[in-house]
Amino acid sequence: MNHQLLNEQFVTPDEENYQDKRTEFTKEKIMNLYALEFGFAVKKQITAKLDFQTTLSLGFSVIDKRTERLAKGFTFIENLSFGFSHETFSNSFIYLGTNFGHVSNLNFQKPNNGYNILGLEVGYSYALN
Repeated sequence: MNHQLLNEQFVTPDEENYQDKRTEFTKEKIMNLYALEFGFAVKKQITAKLDFQTTLSLGFSVIDKRTERLAKGFTFIENLSFGFSHETFSNSFIYLGTNFGHVSNLNFQKPNNGYNILGLEVGYSYALN
């Protein structure tokens, strides 16, 4: 994803080398986040073919570029999703939902302001019976 600090005042003068950091962080860069999450999902049947689904997941991730909000390297990721799962064919489901997430490093490195994420989820699943 593309990232660029728009307000250079986010990096304050009390930070070491703050002018160099302002210069670095106000340039557009491409950063990537790679994650492995483990989740717990709950479905509540609404109709014979429609379920409400919520999922809570936690995991480990790595970010490949440092930014004004987060150091490069190891991070944690947490997500909460809400959506609807519709059975289209026997044992086949289409999912549409929204996702709220947070990425930070638990203060293992500085900075650790983290990122909050709002996303849209579209999925397909097949139940093995």
